[in-house]
Amino acid sequence: MSIGSLLTTTLLAMAMMTSSRSLSQVAQSSGSDLPLTLEGVVALVQAGLPEDLVITKIRKNGKPFDLNAEEIVDLKKQRVTDTEIKFLLDPTQPYTSPPISSPGKHYPQDLHATAVPADPGLYFFGEDKSRYVEIKMLLGQKVGGGLMKKGSTVEYLVGPASKLHVKDPSPTFYIRLAEGKEIENVVLVSLLHNGDRRELDLGSKEELKPDIVKQFESLEVGPHLFRVSARKLPPGEYLFFLMDSADPQKGNYGKGYDFGIDGGH
Repeated sequence: MSIGSLLTTTLLAMAMMTSSRSLSQVAQSSGSDLPLTLEGVVALVQAGLPEDLVITKIRKNGKPFDLNAEEIVDLKKQRVTDTEIKFLLDPTQPYTSPPISSPGKHYPQDLHATAVPADPGLYFFGEDKSRYVEIKMLLGQKVGGGLMKKGSTVEYLVGPASKLHVKDPSPTFYIRLAEGKEIENVVLVSLLHNGDRRELDLGSKEELKPDIVKQFESLEVGPHLFRVSARKLPPGEYLFFLMDSADPQKGNYGKGYDFGIDGGH
């Protein structure tokens, strides 16, 4: 091959390479400048992109879509979310990213946890059947006292005994608390049997006396659900007392869940 032919071939190759690069750059530029289509949105969704990224693309595109009912139904069939469709209709509206959800809380395995209803209350699973105790309200009155002495506050439950009595002196119960209530505000107290009622004597200082407070262990085994176990309770009447439940102006001196240990009345 002559030097002239070689030079010509080289120049042609360089021109083809330059042309190829130019065409590629033009294609890339035009591709990025192409407006977003509904098909493009569906492709992004089906590719698994998070909603916030899809909405960012829609807002960046800036073009509202005049969607009819049939198109909206078709988009929903293609797994396009309601929020994404709203931004297709109006990409100028403000957008707040959804909060990052924390992993679900894991609870220890428990034999009866799944059988406890969603309603707040005290639940006991005996050998024969399960028992339920709804929340009870305590009434109150002032006793004793005089001109120079402050009387005692006595809170009481109507009725001589709880409907729930168990034989085991170390019983295990399940307490489902209302949302917003904490197990730390639950105190197990003994009640004094007095005729047709059970009393809780707070004394003149209106506070729980140490000798009536009983220890118990608690373990959260479900949403707002706690397994509570008392130890060696003597026969008598007892109350899981909710410390933050009193409203004396309405005649409510506290609320709680009552039970009894057989032999106390």
